[in-house]
Amino acid sequence: MIQMERQDAAGAKNATQRFPVALLANLALWRLIWVAVAVVAFANTGRAEAQTAAALGKPLPSPDMAKGTLSVRVVAGTPSSPVTGTEVTLIVNGATRVARTDSAGRAHFKDLPPDAKLQAKVLDEDKKDCGTCVSDEFQLPPDTGARLMLSTRPWNPGAAAGPAMAGGAQPNPRQMTGEPRPDANDPPGQITVRLSYDDFKDAPPVDVAVALVGYAHDGKVVTKIEKTDKEGRAKFTGLDRTGATAYFAMTQLPRNNATDRVTSTPVMLDPRAGVRMILSSEKRASTAAAIDDLSKLERQDGAPAAGKVRVSLEGGPDPSATVTLVDAEQGLVIARAKSATAAPDPTDVQVQANFDDKADIPAGTLRINVHGGSHSDDPLSGVKARLVVASAPDKTAAAELVTDASGSLELKTMTPEPVIAVLVVNGKELSSKPLDLTKKGGQLELTARWPAEGKPEVMFDLVPRPGQIVYVETTMHGQLYRTLPFQPVAERGTRVTLFIFPRVLFSFSLTSRIDDEYLAVNGKFEVSNNSWMPYVGGPDGLLLPLPKGFMGGLVAEKDQGDVALTPGEGFRIVRPIAPGQRTFHGAFSLQSDGGEVTWNWDLPLGAFNSGIEILQVPGMHVQTPPNVRGETATIPQGTFFVLPQISILPKQSMVMTISGLPSAPGWRVWLPRFIGIIVVGLMIAGVVFALNRSKADAAATAERDARRQKLLDELVELEKHDKTSKTEKRREQLMAELEKLWDDAA
Repeated sequence: MIQMERQDAAGAKNATQRFPVALLANLALWRLIWVAVAVVAFANTGRAEAQTAAALGKPLPSPDMAKGTLSVRVVAGTPSSPVTGTEVTLIVNGATRVARTDSAGRAHFKDLPPDAKLQAKVLDEDKKDCGTCVSDEFQLPPDTGARLMLSTRPWNPGAAAGPAMAGGAQPNPRQMTGEPRPDANDPPGQITVRLSYDDFKDAPPVDVAVALVGYAHDGKVVTKIEKTDKEGRAKFTGLDRTGATAYFAMTQLPRNNATDRVTSTPVMLDPRAGVRMILSSEKRASTAAAIDDLSKLERQDGAPAAGKVRVSLEGGPDPSATVTLVDAEQGLVIARAKSATAAPDPTDVQVQANFDDKADIPAGTLRINVHGGSHSDDPLSGVKARLVVASAPDKTAAAELVTDASGSLELKTMTPEPVIAVLVVNGKELSSKPLDLTKKGGQLELTARWPAEGKPEVMFDLVPRPGQIVYVETTMHGQLYRTLPFQPVAERGTRVTLFIFPRVLFSFSLTSRIDDEYLAVNGKFEVSNNSWMPYVGGPDGLLLPLPKGFMGGLVAEKDQGDVALTPGEGFRIVRPIAPGQRTFHGAFSLQSDGGEVTWNWDLPLGAFNSGIEILQVPGMHVQTPPNVRGETATIPQGTFFVLPQISILPKQSMVMTISGLPSAPGWRVWLPRFIGIIVVGLMIAGVVFALNRSKADAAATAERDARRQKLLDELVELEKHDKTSKTEKRREQLMAELEKLWDDAA
């Protein structure tokens, strides 16, 4: 099956940041993590450096990454010198994908095919190929993601630390715009924003207003306005350092009779350091279309005309509730309205495609059939289609054609390498995976669907004043919902979304196996904050209970800064949860009693799209929770009983029983108990004997003392008489008996 992909960079990036979050991916066994930790902890430095150098260009499985994902880290000769803002090219079955490294030198690729042949490469500082700039050809692990390191310089782990930039120079400001970075030289509670026209050598924008909007966890909104100094910097001080407030920095920069709307991602501070960021436009003389950084967080395709704000309501909206447009700086409601059903959006196309190679179709020929509709399955005419070279998508491999009345067309190419089919359905451009037509032709069957009904929305009229900041909010089902803050632009409208979802959702993806008399459980836990406001669970953080009677819980080392284990209760997330997801890894165990484990898990937040894998053993039986079905699956790690879709409402419990597990033989259970009874009996007998002997000894001592005293008295009387043979003999008898009594006492 071929999955079509939208060719919309902004939309693709937005899809990873919108709510709700994607489903959790299964993790590899936790034991592998601790083995890796142990290796790192005990390996000496020189050996570790040699191992790191040997690992350049070779992928390593990463259990903490989702299946089908790859992280490529680019450094300049040493792990302490990440290369930021450089392009990484990933060749996927002959097709190329490009991603740019972030401030940590990492480029991320998602949704990679499980059986694809991959190779990653970058250019060195002179924009040339190098030996450490290209990876081996590889495939991803079947159940996890992978990490890979490339170097733009010869490996030199002793080099000075510090970030390196693409091509050996600092990246363009536009490449870093809106991304916060901690700065230990700035005091905690401070955000410094630097404005630029994509050139640090150009004169900085001076006396330009920069806005900072803070969304506190309790719903309060704080707005600060500062103007840039002679260096183009605006400083905001006295900010919340607890992480309980999300800050959005924004400004508008005029350029060539247009206005660039530049904004940041949400920033949450901590007590350790301040934060710096760059907000950059294009170059002053650039004639490129106006920039809209809001599209990084909110899709702007389908935005309304100038002077309007379109608010889409996603989730479970209440049509009777009032939606308000609020001026953030003044704290005033400037418009009110109720939602109405909008017209369906035909560009919201969902496509499924099946490709089959056909021996009866000549090589280089692709036959395409397109059908579908909003609520029908009719042939779709007028659909444009073309072929491009997979390794160079900007290179056309066949002339563009249009489907006829039967929804069909035929494309031919002589390109001796895989190609990609690019189609335009209802104005939306989509592309297939690489198709190999070099040996025989093929047929692509494509089904396109789009909604028959529109979604609830609100349309506001707004002619903004310069620099005005607004947001949209509503109260539904007793809960406050709010869009992100934004600055409307006079020459075009804005589209934002109200997400009417539960405030927080809890998910887990766990793997378990029997270990002696315990069920060892490990995996990933995730709390999703479906709001632009941070979530605070309480004065001591958010407690996530574990099953009753759990033992031996632990938190992965990399997560211990924010997550702690509370014995007898569960995991506690001690810092506020930012908009999006907070994921951590942990483990615990449950004791098996006679081959049976009782799983009783209170879920105050419920469970959303979660899963558990239990390593299968002969005779094992699982009594699953209500409305949860299990199935058996075999993977390279073994055969597991899998509960793939667990969804439980908040304030309920997940109860199940796992029986038929291995248990100790009867003699191993009763023998220690029997020995224990004997030991206890011997101890009691010893105590009784000691007590009785003490009493007997006391009586004997008293009798001996009385006898000794009597003999002494008689001896004294004999001394008063004259010595005769008879008295001498008696005296010797008395002395002998007294000596014996003294010896017995000793």
